[in-house]
Amino acid sequence: MYYLRQAVETLIGSYDGKLPLSHHLKQHFKAHPKLGSRDRRAISDAIYTYYRFARFVMPSSGQHIWDIVREGVLQCGIENPFLQRVLDGMEANPVQWDITAPFPGIQLTSGMEADTWKKAMLQQPRLFLRLRHNRERTFQLLQQQEISYTLPDEQAISLPNSTQIDKLLDPKDYVVQDYSSQHSMDLLKQHADADQKAIKVWDTCAGAGGKMLLLKDTYPEATILSTDIRPTILHNLKERARLYGHKFVQTKVVDSSDAGAVSGEIQGEYDWVISDVPCSGSGTWARTPEQFYFFHPDKLLHFADLQWSIARNTCRKVKPGGYFLYITCSVFTAENEAVVQRLLQTNPDMELVAEQLLNGVDMQADSMYAALIQRKP
Repeated sequence: MYYLRQAVETLIGSYDGKLPLSHHLKQHFKAHPKLGSRDRRAISDAIYTYYRFARFVMPSSGQHIWDIVREGVLQCGIENPFLQRVLDGMEANPVQWDITAPFPGIQLTSGMEADTWKKAMLQQPRLFLRLRHNRERTFQLLQQQEISYTLPDEQAISLPNSTQIDKLLDPKDYVVQDYSSQHSMDLLKQHADADQKAIKVWDTCAGAGGKMLLLKDTYPEATILSTDIRPTILHNLKERARLYGHKFVQTKVVDSSDAGAVSGEIQGEYDWVISDVPCSGSGTWARTPEQFYFFHPDKLLHFADLQWSIARNTCRKVKPGGYFLYITCSVFTAENEAVVQRLLQTNPDMELVAEQLLNGVDMQADSMYAALIQRKP
C-alpha cells in the first residue's frame, strides 16, 4: 500500500489550487498508467476527502494528512473498502474539528444558515440532468442498468454523482445541469411577460451555455447574444447550440466588466439582460472542495468589485420596461444583496422586482442567488 500512500502525499504536497483538482489528478494518472481503477478511485477519494474536511480541523489538532483523511472518511460517509484497508494499516491519531470554524465573520445571504451550509461541504452533491425529450425511454434505460434516481420535478432527474450517463443516453434528450441552475430563470418566468416569444436577450457571462440552453428550450424563438471573455468557451457554446438544434444564437468575445468594450461592442437594447457573474463559487464548494480549502476572505473584495462593474455596465443595455437578471453561485451577502443594493442606489430608473436564494442543500445540489430588476418604462 506504500505506493498509494506516497501518491496521495505527493499529490497534496504539490497542489496549490490554481488548477481544478480534477485536472491535477488526471495529470498524475496519465503519468502513472499502471495505476488500476481501484487505485485511482482510492487516491481520488482520499484527496477529495482531505480538501473537503481539512478546513474544519482545529490548528491545535494533529495536521497529518492521513489523520485528516481518516476522520474525513468517517464524517463524510465515504465507502471505499480499499481505501479503508489502507487507513486500517496505519497508526490512528485523533483530530479535533469544529463545523463552525471556517470563515466565522462572513455574512451569508438571507435564508442560508451558516452551520447548514458548512455541513453541506461534507457531502458530495448529486448529479442532475434536465430532461428534454423521451422521458419514459430515459427511465427505462436507467432501470435496465439498475441505476437509482429520483425526480425532484417534471424536468429534473437526480442521480448518484458517479453515474456514467454519456454512453447510456442520447445527448439530445438531456442537459447536465445542477438543480438550482435549472431554476435560475424562474424569476423571469414568474414576473416577466411570458407571452413574448421573440424576445431579444443578452447573456453577458455565458460560460458553457447552460443558461442559453435553458432559455432556448423555454423560448425557442428568442434571439440570444452570448458573450464571454474566453473564445474557447464560446466555441463550445456554439457547438452545444448546434447539437440541440437551437437557432438565433450569436456569440461575441466581450469583457463585460469594461465599460468601453460594452458601449463599443454591444449595440442597441435588450428585453432581457442576464448576468451570471464570476464569483467565489461558495454555493458550489461541496462539488469543488479544493476551492473551499484554498479560499481566503480577502478575495471577496475583488469579486464584489468585478461583479459591480459587470452589473453596472450590462444593466444599461436593458430597454425601458425590460428586465435585468443578476445571478451568482455564491451564498455570501457581499456578492449578492450588497451588489444589488449598490446597483439600485446608483440607477434610480431601476427597481427590484424579486430576489431569491436557491438553496440546494437539502437536495444535495448547488446553491445560487438571483435578483430580478426592471428598468422603469
